[in-house]
Amino acid sequence: MEDDVVIRIRGMKKSYTIIDPSLGLSRLHTKKKTVYPIFDGIDLDVKKGDIVGILGRNGCGKSTFLKLVSEILEPDEGTIEVKGKVASILELSMGFHGDMSGRDNIILRSELYGIEREHVIEHLEKIIEYSDLGVFIDNPVRTYSSGMRSRLAFAIMVNVDADIFLVDEALSTGDMAFASKASEHLKNLVRSGKTVLFTSHSMNTIKRTCNRAIWLSDRVIKMDGPAEEVVDAYSRSINDSFEETLHLANDGSSSAQYRVSTFYRDGNGVEKNEEERRRWLNEAALRDHPMALNDLADIMMSEGKTEEAMEMYQKAAEAGNYEARRKFASLQGETLDEIRELRQVLKGFCSSEYPYDYYNYGNMMFKSALTINDYKEAMEYLQKASEMGWSDADVLIGQMYRDGNGVERDIDKCIHYLSKAANNGHNKAMAMLGDLFYDNKVTKKNPKEAFKWYMMSASVGNAKSQYQVAMMLDEGIGVEKDEDGAKMWFARYSSSMVNDSRKIALDILKARRGDMTTSNDILKAMSRSNHPNSMMTLAGKYQTGRGFKKNEKAAMDLMRKAAVAGGQPRTKLADMIANANKSEGYPQEAFDLVKSACEFGDAGAMYKMAQFYKDGIIVEENVDMYRKYMKMAAERGNRDAKMTVMKWEQRTERRKNDKEKSQSAKNDGKGAPKKGASKGPFKPRANKGPSKSNRNQGPPKNNPKTK
Repeated sequence: MEDDVVIRIRGMKKSYTIIDPSLGLSRLHTKKKTVYPIFDGIDLDVKKGDIVGILGRNGCGKSTFLKLVSEILEPDEGTIEVKGKVASILELSMGFHGDMSGRDNIILRSELYGIEREHVIEHLEKIIEYSDLGVFIDNPVRTYSSGMRSRLAFAIMVNVDADIFLVDEALSTGDMAFASKASEHLKNLVRSGKTVLFTSHSMNTIKRTCNRAIWLSDRVIKMDGPAEEVVDAYSRSINDSFEETLHLANDGSSSAQYRVSTFYRDGNGVEKNEEERRRWLNEAALRDHPMALNDLADIMMSEGKTEEAMEMYQKAAEAGNYEARRKFASLQGETLDEIRELRQVLKGFCSSEYPYDYYNYGNMMFKSALTINDYKEAMEYLQKASEMGWSDADVLIGQMYRDGNGVERDIDKCIHYLSKAANNGHNKAMAMLGDLFYDNKVTKKNPKEAFKWYMMSASVGNAKSQYQVAMMLDEGIGVEKDEDGAKMWFARYSSSMVNDSRKIALDILKARRGDMTTSNDILKAMSRSNHPNSMMTLAGKYQTGRGFKKNEKAAMDLMRKAAVAGGQPRTKLADMIANANKSEGYPQEAFDLVKSACEFGDAGAMYKMAQFYKDGIIVEENVDMYRKYMKMAAERGNRDAKMTVMKWEQRTERRKNDKEKSQSAKNDGKGAPKKGASKGPFKPRANKGPSKSNRNQGPPKNNPKTK
């Protein structure tokens, strides 16, 4: 065995023999027995200084594993080699006498560890202090809770001088403060060269305490590796497995019961079954699970059971569910009528067939949804906006698929829509993707992918992402460790936190015609923190030479960095690229930038796109598209577009007035005749001399033919 290996296991097998009364009696009048295998060929090396967490479902053999290592049990086959003295807390009640006080049990149990009585008595007060039992130390141990027993057992073990410590659930049954203290003690043991193995159902405890974990399943080690990775994989298997979740649900876990309802809702690992879904929602709601209460209330609202739904929304709201709070508040007083009126107003705007009108109505339906049909209508209109390239719609659709709001949860679709928006410069989508791949809540953890999206978000000024990038570079998570890079991003994060104050200072300097040098220095500082608008402004100054030495390369580099954010920076970058390539026609790259800026809602880009359709630049001439983009640009605030649309409207108004005047004149001829006028419609006739009515009046005045 190598010098750094303190536990070596090879080919370990272990089974329990179980008497099965259902099999009846054999011919020898003895009950038949069955063999239940626990381990079937385990191989493992544990090195000096490891803190190894052992996890798995109840009955997978976690406690048996530690008993085999401590030699309380022997394997049926295979070998277990242990180098060094072992101290263990495998059974909280083991070695305790129920009728004796905690103080006396410290002495008794210490002797089981082989600690001399004199040494124990010398350190007795220190052990009592560590246990945090206070005045209860002189009470009989049978009156202790499991947490108090755990603290007493751990306090005794702290004073044991051993090389390997085996702990079975001791950190899970104490209170949080003690568990934290115990966890820190284990880390101190490892720093001094000790080795620790412990089991726990608390994933957070294993993540927080261990550097390594093993996952026991189906009689073998299913996974062995860094604690965080193993815990994430195990947690995901529980969340994704219908059988595992159903087992926990039958044991009374409200979270598992709610997850089972979503399995039946989405047909995930089981056939869709609305009746079963509702049954499990009811089970979880009876235990006041907030999301179950909210979903059940949605169903009741769809069935017209408003009063029952309100009670459930209120319960969920009191439990902290944000959606339930909104819905409960919406059902009070006149708010619901106001919401319905606003819905109608926004839906009316959708006749324009503009993407942002579809998005605004879909967003309103989502935010005010009370029934499943409300969510479905929200998705319908958001999809229309998405198909027209509206990035905000992609983000909200991605969120709905992530959370299962009104649709079946679909992480692949969530990633598709968020990626579409992120690649179009949507900072929120970038950060959401980073969280998605980093947190491992709904998808497999992928630090490399998480770093990619966090870096994209950080590069356009998202402070939270800048800190995350710094931490990942500092620890080498998802990227090669880079301490200098980490320091740079920590500095950018720190700088970003004061950008609001910098913006205020810039505005005041501009209004008061303050010192231009100070203003430019502030602008440079904001640009260094990756603030998109500041980078865009600074690029403009480099391009024109306003306050700086003209530098077109620096201007282009800055604008390309700013353009990652989408919107106006992309429109400005398109202008710079087009100006640099005037002799070669309008570049495709510039056109693509303008198109993506339109999808981000930039009015200037929409105005340019209108011109493209008018002049047939890159795209074919199309009057309808020209007018559509021009109107959108005007509504989004572009001044040139407003002037153009205003001229259209004035021209339309003149034509309308001219038509009305013409119609009015025509109607005057068709109506009742004026005094002295002949009846019937006016008919022009040839000039055959004066009529009977005016023969005696002489020739008409100013008639050239009569002169």
